[in-house]
Amino acid sequence: MGRPKKQKKLPPGVRERDGRFTFRYSVYVTENGKKRRKQKETESFNTPEEAYDYGITIRAKQLQGKKVDAKNITLEKLRDIWIEDYQLEREPRLNTVRNRMTATNSLINFFGGNTKAKDIDSDEYQRYLNNLKKRGLEKGTLHRYHESISIFFSYAVRKNAMLSNPGDEANIPAFKISLEQIESGNYELPKFLEKEQLKHFLNIVRFRGQPQEYYFFLILAYTGMRIGELLALKISDFNEAKKTISITKTLTVLTRISDYSLGPPKNLSSVRVISIGDTVIKAIKAQIEWQEKIKNDIEIDHDVGFLFWSYASPGYPASAVYLGNRFSKLLEIAELPSSLTPHSLRHTHVSLSASAGIDLAVIQERLGHKNDEITRRVYLHVTENKRKAAPDQFESIMSG
Repeated sequence: MGRPKKQKKLPPGVRERDGRFTFRYSVYVTENGKKRRKQKETESFNTPEEAYDYGITIRAKQLQGKKVDAKNITLEKLRDIWIEDYQLEREPRLNTVRNRMTATNSLINFFGGNTKAKDIDSDEYQRYLNNLKKRGLEKGTLHRYHESISIFFSYAVRKNAMLSNPGDEANIPAFKISLEQIESGNYELPKFLEKEQLKHFLNIVRFRGQPQEYYFFLILAYTGMRIGELLALKISDFNEAKKTISITKTLTVLTRISDYSLGPPKNLSSVRVISIGDTVIKAIKAQIEWQEKIKNDIEIDHDVGFLFWSYASPGYPASAVYLGNRFSKLLEIAELPSSLTPHSLRHTHVSLSASAGIDLAVIQERLGHKNDEITRRVYLHVTENKRKAAPDQFESIMSG
Protein backbone atom coordinates (compact mmCIF):
# COMPACT_ATOMS: atom_id res chain seq x y z
CA MET A 1 0.00 0.00 0.00
CA GLY A 2 1.49 3.30 -1.19
CA ARG A 3 1.68 6.51 0.69
CA PRO A 4 -1.27 8.94 0.28
CA LYS A 5 -0.56 11.72 -2.22
CA LYS A 6 0.74 14.81 -0.46
CA GLN A 7 -1.67 17.72 -0.83
CA LYS A 8 -0.23 20.89 -2.37
CA LYS A 9 0.09 23.68 0.17
CA LEU A 10 -2.33 26.54 -0.51
CA PRO A 11 -1.16 30.16 -0.65
CA PRO A 12 -1.77 32.23 2.51
CA GLY A 13 -5.44 33.16 2.96
CA VAL A 14 -6.71 30.75 0.28
CA ARG A 15 -9.29 28.10 1.17
CA GLU A 16 -10.58 25.16 -0.84
CA ARG A 17 -14.18 23.99 -0.97
CA ASP A 18 -15.51 21.38 -3.42
CA GLY A 19 -12.62 21.89 -5.80
CA ARG A 20 -13.02 25.69 -5.88
CA PHE A 21 -10.84 28.28 -4.18
CA THR A 22 -11.61 31.47 -2.25
CA PHE A 23 -9.56 34.09 -0.44
CA ARG A 24 -10.40 34.96 3.15
CA TYR A 25 -9.89 38.51 4.40
CA SER A 26 -10.96 40.73 7.28
CA VAL A 27 -12.90 43.96 7.34
CA TYR A 28 -13.93 46.20 10.21
CA VAL A 29 -17.63 46.87 10.75
CA THR A 30 -19.47 49.01 13.27
CA GLU A 31 -22.44 47.42 15.02
CA ASN A 32 -24.29 49.01 17.93
CA GLY A 33 -21.67 51.72 18.09
CA LYS A 34 -18.79 49.24 18.46
CA LYS A 35 -16.14 48.49 15.87
CA ARG A 36 -15.33 44.81 15.39
CA ARG A 37 -13.44 42.61 12.97
CA LYS A 38 -15.41 40.47 10.52
CA GLN A 39 -14.19 37.61 8.32
CA LYS A 40 -15.26 37.59 4.66
CA GLU A 41 -14.52 35.47 1.61
CA THR A 42 -14.21 36.35 -2.06
CA GLU A 43 -16.09 34.64 -4.86
CA SER A 44 -14.71 31.21 -5.82
CA PHE A 45 -12.04 30.62 -8.49
CA ASN A 46 -10.83 27.61 -10.50
CA THR A 47 -7.28 27.70 -9.13
CA PRO A 48 -5.68 28.75 -5.83
CA GLU A 49 -3.41 31.16 -7.75
CA GLU A 50 -6.40 33.09 -9.11
CA ALA A 51 -7.95 33.35 -5.65
CA TYR A 52 -4.64 34.51 -4.16
CA ASP A 53 -4.06 37.13 -6.86
CA TYR A 54 -7.54 38.54 -6.27
CA GLY A 55 -6.88 38.55 -2.54
CA ILE A 56 -3.68 40.53 -3.06
CA THR A 57 -5.66 43.28 -4.83
CA ILE A 58 -8.01 43.43 -1.84
CA ARG A 59 -5.10 43.74 0.58
CA ALA A 60 -3.57 46.48 -1.57
CA LYS A 61 -6.81 48.47 -1.50
CA GLN A 62 -7.04 48.06 2.27
CA LEU A 63 -3.49 49.39 2.69
CA GLN A 64 -4.47 52.43 0.58
CA GLY A 65 -7.52 53.00 2.79
CA LYS A 66 -9.97 52.12 0.03
CA LYS A 67 -13.23 50.22 0.43
CA VAL A 68 -13.04 46.57 -0.58
CA ASP A 69 -16.60 45.40 -0.06
CA ALA A 70 -19.88 46.79 -1.37
CA LYS A 71 -23.41 46.35 -0.12
CA ASN A 72 -25.48 43.61 -1.72
CA ILE A 73 -28.32 45.78 -3.08
CA THR A 74 -30.12 45.57 -6.41
CA LEU A 75 -29.89 48.32 -9.00
CA GLU A 76 -33.60 49.09 -8.93
CA LYS A 77 -33.89 49.22 -5.13
CA LEU A 78 -30.84 51.48 -4.87
CA ARG A 79 -32.23 53.81 -7.53
CA ASP A 80 -35.53 54.17 -5.66
CA ILE A 81 -33.67 55.08 -2.45
CA TRP A 82 -31.48 57.51 -4.38
CA ILE A 83 -34.41 59.33 -5.97
CA GLU A 84 -35.99 59.86 -2.56
CA ASP A 85 -32.72 61.20 -1.09
CA TYR A 86 -32.00 63.25 -4.23
CA GLN A 87 -35.30 65.11 -3.92
CA LEU A 88 -34.76 65.84 -0.22
CA GLU A 89 -31.12 66.90 -0.58
CA ARG A 90 -31.36 69.01 -3.75
CA GLU A 91 -35.04 69.98 -4.11
CA PRO A 92 -34.86 69.66 -7.91
CA ARG A 93 -37.60 70.67 -10.32
CA LEU A 94 -40.11 67.94 -11.16
CA ASN A 95 -38.86 67.90 -14.75
CA THR A 96 -35.35 67.20 -13.47
CA VAL A 97 -36.60 64.30 -11.35
CA ARG A 98 -38.48 62.96 -14.35
CA ASN A 99 -35.32 63.15 -16.49
CA ARG A 100 -33.27 61.36 -13.80
CA MET A 101 -35.92 58.62 -13.66
CA THR A 102 -36.00 58.23 -17.45
CA ALA A 103 -32.22 57.84 -17.62
CA THR A 104 -31.94 55.37 -14.76
CA ASN A 105 -34.95 53.41 -16.04
CA SER A 106 -33.01 52.94 -19.26
CA LEU A 107 -30.04 51.64 -17.26
CA ILE A 108 -32.25 49.27 -15.24
CA ASN A 109 -34.00 47.95 -18.36
CA PHE A 110 -30.62 47.21 -19.96
CA PHE A 111 -29.08 45.35 -17.00
CA GLY A 112 -32.22 44.11 -15.25
CA GLY A 113 -33.63 45.42 -12.00
CA ASN A 114 -32.31 42.48 -9.95
CA THR A 115 -28.72 43.06 -11.03
CA LYS A 116 -26.54 43.99 -8.09
CA ALA A 117 -25.26 47.55 -8.34
CA LYS A 118 -21.76 46.43 -7.34
CA ASP A 119 -21.61 44.07 -10.36
CA ILE A 120 -21.66 46.93 -12.89
CA ASP A 121 -18.10 47.87 -13.77
CA SER A 122 -16.70 50.34 -16.29
CA ASP A 123 -16.70 47.75 -19.11
CA GLU A 124 -20.35 46.88 -18.55
CA TYR A 125 -21.34 50.55 -18.40
CA GLN A 126 -19.39 51.25 -21.61
CA ARG A 127 -21.39 48.48 -23.27
CA TYR A 128 -24.60 50.23 -22.15
CA LEU A 129 -23.50 53.61 -23.56
CA ASN A 130 -22.50 52.04 -26.87
CA ASN A 131 -25.87 50.33 -27.04
CA LEU A 132 -27.62 53.69 -26.65
CA LYS A 133 -25.83 54.97 -29.73
CA LYS A 134 -26.66 51.78 -31.67
CA ARG A 135 -30.32 52.32 -30.81
CA GLY A 136 -30.17 55.74 -32.47
CA LEU A 137 -30.28 58.07 -29.46
CA GLU A 138 -29.26 61.60 -30.32
CA LYS A 139 -26.04 63.05 -28.97
CA GLY A 140 -27.76 65.43 -26.55
CA THR A 141 -30.01 62.70 -25.14
CA LEU A 142 -27.10 60.31 -24.62
CA HIS A 143 -25.11 62.99 -22.80
CA ARG A 144 -28.09 63.75 -20.54
CA TYR A 145 -28.49 60.04 -19.72
CA HIS A 146 -24.79 59.79 -18.86
CA GLU A 147 -24.99 62.88 -16.63
CA SER A 148 -27.94 61.50 -14.64
CA ILE A 149 -26.47 58.02 -14.29
CA SER A 150 -23.08 59.36 -13.21
CA ILE A 151 -24.80 61.28 -10.40
CA PHE A 152 -26.59 58.06 -9.42
CA PHE A 153 -23.31 56.10 -9.46
CA SER A 154 -21.62 58.74 -7.27
CA TYR A 155 -24.43 58.26 -4.76
CA ALA A 156 -23.90 54.47 -4.95
CA VAL A 157 -20.21 54.90 -4.11
CA ARG A 158 -21.08 57.22 -1.23
CA LYS A 159 -23.49 54.63 0.15
CA ASN A 160 -20.95 51.80 -0.33
CA ALA A 161 -23.12 50.05 -2.91
CA MET A 162 -20.33 50.42 -5.49
CA LEU A 163 -16.58 50.50 -4.97
CA SER A 164 -16.02 53.04 -7.75
CA ASN A 165 -18.02 55.09 -10.26
CA PRO A 166 -18.15 53.21 -13.62
CA GLY A 167 -18.95 56.51 -15.34
CA ASP A 168 -15.55 58.00 -14.45
CA GLU A 169 -13.73 55.85 -16.99
CA ALA A 170 -16.44 55.81 -19.66
CA ASN A 171 -15.88 57.07 -23.20
CA ILE A 172 -18.96 58.87 -24.51
CA PRO A 173 -19.61 57.52 -28.05
CA ALA A 174 -18.49 59.98 -30.70
CA PHE A 175 -20.92 61.75 -33.01
CA LYS A 176 -18.73 63.02 -35.83
CA ILE A 177 -20.10 65.73 -38.07
CA SER A 178 -20.09 65.26 -41.82
CA LEU A 179 -18.01 67.28 -44.28
CA GLU A 180 -21.22 68.75 -45.70
CA GLN A 181 -22.23 70.00 -42.25
CA ILE A 182 -18.82 71.58 -41.65
CA GLU A 183 -18.75 73.30 -45.04
CA SER A 184 -22.28 74.63 -44.62
CA GLY A 185 -21.47 75.98 -41.15
CA ASN A 186 -24.81 74.69 -39.87
CA TYR A 187 -23.65 71.74 -37.79
CA GLU A 188 -25.44 71.40 -34.48
CA LEU A 189 -27.31 74.63 -35.16
CA PRO A 190 -30.84 74.53 -33.75
CA LYS A 191 -33.84 75.06 -36.01
CA PHE A 192 -35.43 78.52 -36.14
CA LEU A 193 -37.67 80.58 -38.40
CA GLU A 194 -36.49 83.41 -40.56
CA LYS A 195 -38.38 86.72 -40.28
CA GLU A 196 -40.66 86.14 -43.29
CA GLN A 197 -41.32 82.57 -42.19
CA LEU A 198 -42.37 83.77 -38.74
CA LYS A 199 -44.69 86.37 -40.23
CA HIS A 200 -46.22 83.74 -42.50
CA PHE A 201 -46.63 81.25 -39.64
CA LEU A 202 -48.30 83.77 -37.31
CA ASN A 203 -50.60 84.84 -40.13
CA ILE A 204 -51.67 81.21 -40.61
CA VAL A 205 -52.25 80.81 -36.85
CA ARG A 206 -54.26 84.02 -36.70
CA PHE A 207 -56.76 82.91 -39.35
CA ARG A 208 -56.57 79.10 -39.16
CA GLY A 209 -55.77 78.49 -35.51
CA GLN A 210 -57.98 78.08 -32.48
CA PRO A 211 -58.57 80.75 -29.80
CA GLN A 212 -55.48 81.56 -27.70
CA GLU A 213 -53.05 79.98 -30.17
CA TYR A 214 -52.14 83.17 -32.04
CA TYR A 215 -51.44 85.04 -28.79
CA PHE A 216 -49.52 82.10 -27.31
CA PHE A 217 -47.14 81.53 -30.22
CA LEU A 218 -46.70 85.26 -30.81
CA ILE A 219 -45.63 85.85 -27.20
CA LEU A 220 -43.21 82.88 -27.36
CA ALA A 221 -41.55 84.33 -30.47
CA TYR A 222 -41.52 87.95 -29.27
CA THR A 223 -40.14 87.24 -25.77
CA GLY A 224 -38.07 84.05 -26.13
CA MET A 225 -39.68 82.58 -23.02
CA ARG A 226 -39.53 78.86 -22.32
CA ILE A 227 -42.85 77.08 -22.87
CA GLY A 228 -43.14 76.12 -19.20
CA GLU A 229 -42.57 79.74 -18.20
CA LEU A 230 -45.32 81.04 -20.49
CA LEU A 231 -47.76 78.32 -19.38
CA ALA A 232 -47.08 79.28 -15.74
CA LEU A 233 -47.56 83.00 -16.46
CA LYS A 234 -50.37 84.71 -14.57
CA ILE A 235 -52.15 87.94 -15.41
CA SER A 236 -50.63 89.46 -12.27
CA ASP A 237 -47.16 88.95 -13.80
CA PHE A 238 -48.03 91.48 -16.53
CA ASN A 239 -47.41 95.17 -15.85
CA GLU A 240 -48.86 97.27 -18.65
CA ALA A 241 -47.69 100.60 -17.22
CA LYS A 242 -44.05 99.48 -16.99
CA LYS A 243 -44.35 97.34 -20.16
CA THR A 244 -42.84 94.31 -18.43
CA ILE A 245 -43.48 90.64 -17.69
CA SER A 246 -42.14 89.05 -14.50
CA ILE A 247 -40.93 85.47 -14.95
CA THR A 248 -40.76 83.79 -11.55
CA LYS A 249 -42.06 80.24 -12.08
CA THR A 250 -42.45 77.33 -14.47
CA LEU A 251 -45.22 74.77 -14.98
CA THR A 252 -44.87 71.00 -14.73
CA VAL A 253 -47.74 68.62 -15.50
CA LEU A 254 -47.49 65.16 -13.94
CA THR A 255 -50.30 63.07 -15.45
CA ARG A 256 -53.18 65.33 -16.46
CA ILE A 257 -53.60 69.08 -16.60
CA SER A 258 -55.41 69.24 -13.24
CA ASP A 259 -52.37 67.54 -11.69
CA TYR A 260 -49.99 70.43 -12.32
CA SER A 261 -47.24 71.93 -10.22
CA LEU A 262 -45.65 75.38 -10.15
CA GLY A 263 -41.98 75.59 -9.27
CA PRO A 264 -39.03 77.93 -9.65
CA PRO A 265 -37.56 78.42 -13.14
CA LYS A 266 -34.64 76.40 -14.48
CA ASN A 267 -31.99 78.35 -12.54
CA LEU A 268 -31.52 81.61 -10.64
CA SER A 269 -30.70 83.58 -13.80
CA SER A 270 -34.08 82.47 -15.21
CA VAL A 271 -35.89 84.59 -12.62
CA ARG A 272 -36.15 87.88 -14.48
CA VAL A 273 -38.26 90.83 -15.59
CA ILE A 274 -38.32 91.35 -19.35
CA SER A 275 -39.40 94.39 -21.32
CA ILE A 276 -42.15 93.94 -23.90
CA GLY A 277 -43.35 96.02 -26.82
CA ASP A 278 -46.80 97.11 -27.97
CA THR A 279 -47.43 93.94 -30.01
CA VAL A 280 -47.06 91.68 -26.97
CA ILE A 281 -49.08 94.07 -24.79
CA LYS A 282 -51.95 93.97 -27.31
CA ALA A 283 -51.77 90.18 -27.43
CA ILE A 284 -51.94 89.88 -23.63
CA LYS A 285 -54.87 92.31 -23.37
CA ALA A 286 -56.71 90.48 -26.16
CA GLN A 287 -56.16 87.16 -24.36
CA ILE A 288 -57.56 88.62 -21.12
CA GLU A 289 -60.62 89.90 -23.02
CA TRP A 290 -61.16 86.41 -24.47
CA GLN A 291 -61.08 84.96 -20.94
CA GLU A 292 -63.67 87.49 -19.75
CA LYS A 293 -66.04 86.40 -22.54
CA ILE A 294 -65.62 82.75 -21.52
CA LYS A 295 -66.41 83.65 -17.91
CA ASN A 296 -69.71 85.17 -19.06
CA ASP A 297 -70.71 81.90 -20.74
CA ILE A 298 -69.56 79.24 -18.28
CA GLU A 299 -68.64 78.91 -14.62
CA ILE A 300 -64.89 78.56 -14.07
CA ASP A 301 -64.11 76.17 -11.21
CA HIS A 302 -60.37 76.80 -11.00
CA ASP A 303 -59.63 80.43 -11.80
CA VAL A 304 -56.25 81.28 -10.24
CA GLY A 305 -55.20 83.84 -12.82
CA PHE A 306 -53.37 81.85 -15.52
CA LEU A 307 -52.99 83.83 -18.75
CA PHE A 308 -53.55 80.76 -20.93
CA TRP A 309 -56.21 78.17 -20.16
CA SER A 310 -56.78 74.51 -20.88
CA TYR A 311 -59.49 74.00 -23.53
CA ALA A 312 -60.79 70.90 -21.74
CA SER A 313 -60.74 72.49 -18.26
CA PRO A 314 -60.91 76.31 -18.50
CA GLY A 315 -59.14 77.95 -15.58
CA TYR A 316 -56.47 75.29 -15.43
CA PRO A 317 -53.24 76.05 -17.33
CA ALA A 318 -52.97 75.18 -21.01
CA SER A 319 -51.36 71.89 -22.04
CA ALA A 320 -47.86 71.92 -23.54
CA VAL A 321 -48.51 68.57 -25.23
CA TYR A 322 -51.71 69.80 -26.87
CA LEU A 323 -50.11 73.06 -28.03
CA GLY A 324 -47.15 71.10 -29.38
CA ASN A 325 -49.49 68.95 -31.46
CA ARG A 326 -51.32 72.03 -32.70
CA PHE A 327 -48.00 73.68 -33.57
CA SER A 328 -47.13 70.70 -35.80
CA LYS A 329 -50.53 70.86 -37.49
CA LEU A 330 -50.21 74.59 -38.14
CA LEU A 331 -46.69 74.11 -39.54
CA GLU A 332 -48.15 71.62 -41.99
CA ILE A 333 -50.82 74.11 -43.09
CA ALA A 334 -48.13 76.82 -43.44
CA GLU A 335 -45.92 74.38 -45.40
CA LEU A 336 -42.98 74.97 -43.08
CA PRO A 337 -40.39 72.35 -41.94
CA SER A 338 -41.96 69.68 -39.72
CA SER A 339 -38.73 69.47 -37.66
CA LEU A 340 -39.62 72.76 -35.93
CA THR A 341 -41.12 72.71 -32.42
CA PRO A 342 -42.57 75.41 -30.15
CA HIS A 343 -39.09 75.65 -28.59
CA SER A 344 -37.82 76.72 -32.02
CA LEU A 345 -39.57 80.04 -31.43
CA ARG A 346 -37.10 80.67 -28.59
CA HIS A 347 -34.22 80.22 -31.04
CA THR A 348 -36.14 82.37 -33.53
CA HIS A 349 -36.17 85.17 -30.95
CA VAL A 350 -32.38 84.91 -30.66
CA SER A 351 -31.94 84.96 -34.43
CA LEU A 352 -34.17 87.97 -35.08
CA SER A 353 -32.79 89.86 -32.08
CA ALA A 354 -29.26 89.33 -33.39
CA SER A 355 -30.36 90.53 -36.84
CA ALA A 356 -31.76 93.67 -35.19
CA GLY A 357 -28.32 94.39 -33.71
CA ILE A 358 -29.19 93.58 -30.09
CA ASP A 359 -26.11 92.67 -28.04
CA LEU A 360 -25.60 89.00 -27.13
CA ALA A 361 -25.50 89.77 -23.39
CA VAL A 362 -28.90 91.51 -23.59
CA ILE A 363 -30.40 88.57 -25.51
CA GLN A 364 -29.06 86.10 -22.94
CA GLU A 365 -30.53 88.19 -20.13
CA ARG A 366 -33.95 88.22 -21.84
CA LEU A 367 -33.83 84.45 -22.26
CA GLY A 368 -32.67 83.84 -18.69
CA HIS A 369 -29.30 82.43 -19.76
CA LYS A 370 -25.99 83.29 -18.17
CA ASN A 371 -23.81 81.63 -20.78
CA ASP A 372 -25.73 79.33 -23.09
CA GLU A 373 -23.75 77.71 -25.91
CA ILE A 374 -26.77 77.22 -28.21
CA THR A 375 -27.77 80.88 -27.94
CA ARG A 376 -24.17 81.91 -28.70
CA ARG A 377 -24.02 79.66 -31.78
CA VAL A 378 -27.27 81.06 -33.20
CA TYR A 379 -26.06 84.60 -32.50
CA LEU A 380 -22.69 84.04 -34.21
CA HIS A 381 -24.35 82.37 -37.17
CA VAL A 382 -26.72 85.30 -37.70
CA THR A 383 -24.01 87.94 -37.23
CA GLU A 384 -21.55 86.23 -39.60
CA ASN A 385 -21.46 89.19 -42.02
CA LYS A 386 -20.62 91.60 -39.19
CA ARG A 387 -17.73 89.40 -38.13
CA LYS A 388 -16.44 89.24 -41.69
CA ALA A 389 -16.47 93.04 -41.85
CA ALA A 390 -14.54 93.40 -38.56
CA PRO A 391 -11.01 93.29 -40.10
CA ASP A 392 -11.87 96.01 -42.64
CA GLN A 393 -13.37 98.16 -39.89
CA PHE A 394 -10.24 97.71 -37.78
CA GLU A 395 -7.94 98.64 -40.68
CA SER A 396 -10.12 101.65 -41.45
CA ILE A 397 -9.66 102.94 -37.90
CA MET A 398 -5.89 102.39 -38.03
CA SER A 399 -5.44 104.05 -41.43
CA GLY A 400 -7.63 106.97 -40.36
